[in-house]
Amino acid sequence: MSATQLIASEEAKSDFSSALASVVPFAGLPAPAIKSICQIGEHRHYGAGETIFSPGQFDGGEFLFVWRGRVKAAFANPSTGAMHIEEFGANAFFGLAEAVVGGEYPQAELLTLTAEEEADVVTLDAEAFRELFQRRPALTRALAQYFARALVMERSQLSPEDLSPERRVFAALLEFVERDAVTGAWRVARMPKHRELAEKADADEAAAASAIAHLIQEGVARRDYPGLIIDDISQLNALAR
Repeated sequence: MSATQLIASEEAKSDFSSALASVVPFAGLPAPAIKSICQIGEHRHYGAGETIFSPGQFDGGEFLFVWRGRVKAAFANPSTGAMHIEEFGANAFFGLAEAVVGGEYPQAELLTLTAEEEADVVTLDAEAFRELFQRRPALTRALAQYFARALVMERSQLSPEDLSPERRVFAALLEFVERDAVTGAWRVARMPKHRELAEKADADEAAAASAIAHLIQEGVARRDYPGLIIDDISQLNALAR
């Protein structure tokens, strides 16, 4: 079962402060700003496989910092029925953008968050965080630069028209991905033919073949006859968006 407590001991506060100060968007912030963020944090420990958020529970009222371990977010796409999986390792954030924006989180009914392995996470209250960055200009600038960089990187990619067929293929492939009960690996047990994948994605066979070749060349997936092993499920999800 999960245990919840404030980050009380000086040693724990120091460890968390160091972790927080080492990652964007908080790297380079003055020590008082880091300390203020730490003061609104609450430590939670989860065992492997334990649920952090069930469908409908995450409302954007808090965001998570993965202190140690790994967590997995599973999101059901209502339009396609595909399950999108994203994993967050140590020093990663979940729900930061929602915390900054505020408001309701309408996709909560479709989201599940679990501990992929034994994990320590720190939850930070979204409202307290918004009040904090309004009072600390350095934090406001850091967040603005962080989201601006993300937007620039997104726009620097190929146009949606160029990527649209391949993205549809990646999304279609995700519907065949499942977790191996023995090894824990993400895999496609039996690869569909390019024609079948193309029809499912409303693309041509050349796009399907190109998309699969891209996954293998980039190390996202590898052949495991008669199927495919997905070595980077987070990247596959990103490519399908």
